[in-house]
Formats: sequence, C-alpha cells, structure tokens
Amino acid sequence: MKRQLFLLLLLTVFIGCKKDDDNPNVVKACYGYHQNEINGSEVQFTNCSENATSFFWDFGDGKTSNEKAPMHLFDGNFPYTITLIAYNGNETDTLSKQIYAEIILYKPNVYIYPLCQLSLCVTISFPMGGNIIESIPKYTDGWRVNVDTTGRIDNQYNYLFYESKQPDIFQYNKGWCIAKADLKSFFEKNMSLYNFSAPEIKDFVDYWIPLLYDTNYYCIYPQTNEIIDKIIQLDFSIQPNNLYRLFYGIIGVDRYSEIKEPDIKPFKRSGFYVIEWGVFRK
Repeated sequence: MKRQLFLLLLLTVFIGCKKDDDNPNVVKACYGYHQNEINGSEVQFTNCSENATSFFWDFGDGKTSNEKAPMHLFDGNFPYTITLIAYNGNETDTLSKQIYAEIILYKPNVYIYPLCQLSLCVTISFPMGGNIIESIPKYTDGWRVNVDTTGRIDNQYNYLFYESKQPDIFQYNKGWCIAKADLKSFFEKNMSLYNFSAPEIKDFVDYWIPLLYDTNYYCIYPQTNEIIDKIIQLDFSIQPNNLYRLFYGIIGVDRYSEIKEPDIKPFKRSGFYVIEWGVFRK
C-alpha cells in the first residue's frame, strides 16, 4: 500500500512539473524581413515559424496576406507594425513588431584618446538590425588597433571610419534650419559648443561643406547617445571613461522652416574618452 502511494505521489509530481514547451507541437510565430536595397519600400518577409500550417499577415497599412513568406510594397511612410498569426488547427501564436525605413549613415569618424598607449578591439553591433557597408581600416569581426595618447591609430590613422545601413528611428523634432551660405560657420560654432576639437571640426567641415550645395536651406537634426546607442553600439575591449556621439541628420529644403532648438550639452574630454561624429541625409 505504501509503495503504491509513493508511486502515485511521484507520478503527480512529474505531471505537475510538465511545461508547455515540452510539447513538440506548440505553434510559435517567427519572422524576419529584408528591404530592397534600391527601393526600401519593397520588403521581402521570411518565415521562421514553428509547427504552423497556415499564416495570416497584417502589414499595418490596411493590406493582408495568407502567403508563407510574402513580398509587400509599402507606401514609404514608415514605421509600420507588422503582425503575423501562425496557425495549426486550433493552435495559434501571434507576433507583432515594428519595421522602419532603412537609412545610410555616412562617414562616422571615431576618435579615440587613451591616457596611455593601448591595444584595443573595437566592435560595432546593430541591436535593431543593420550592417557596415564601408570601413577604414578594414572591419571584419572588429578593429584590432594600437592607439597612442595623441589619438593616432596604428601610426597611420587619426580616426576609425565606417559607413552603415540601419533602421531610421532618429529624431526629427528638434534642430536648426540653416541657409546654405551659413553652413560652414554654423557647423564650426555648433560643434565647438558640443566640445569637438579644432582638428575634429576641420575634418567635418572639409568633407561635408563641399557636398551641401543643392538646396537653399538645410534642416539639421542632432542625434546623441540616447538615440544612437539604440541603433548602433560601439564596444571596446577596454571601456573608455567617456563616450560621446553626435550624428547630424541633414535634409535639404527650398524654404526656411522654424524648428524647435535642442539643448546642447558639451562633451567632457577627460580620462580615456572617445568622440564620434557622423551624418545621414534625406
């Protein structure tokens, strides 16, 4: 009798501890996507759902599909919330997430200023998806570099350079509208307020001012760490005391536009610090 009671209790424990994910037939909705490099509004979806036999897609623009891995053409007004429902009989699972337009970040320069000569590994990651499309020195699984106290890298570079493609979740609410003729003086003053050095500002102005000539005005939207780190992350094998990042979103317009100006918080150039600037255009 005692043996039978023990076996009954043991069976109860095993039944009580059984988890839903022990069921090999549980439906799990899963998808990814890839935007056309020429027309970013054309999106090819991939389907990685498990144990599903049919699907329902809601593209967030009033259109739907029952295909397993549809291609969809959006009207360009991103972001959209995409919902996939995976079915297997009465079992369902739903996954919703936002997708954004992709944007190219041009010529970010990463300046590194250690307190002593360092050998560093520097890596870039894209939490929301993205990839590097250009780099100097060549970026493979990271940069492995030697940096002296002047910021000189491998005795030949003044900064690390890359360009990348990633989702556009940047802010377009605060900034400045500047006449074409005033761009050089604007950037020189604005970057000095953020506490960029004279050589860093010269690198920026020498490269970008010749490229900004095709409209009468430019709306300029600053992006700092709070936004940038959500999209593109810089990691160092030896962490700097301070890391400051500033990207300018630049949009050419024909007429002056009033924009609410942001507060400028100067960078602290102290300890082992890293400073980065970059640009994206629309």
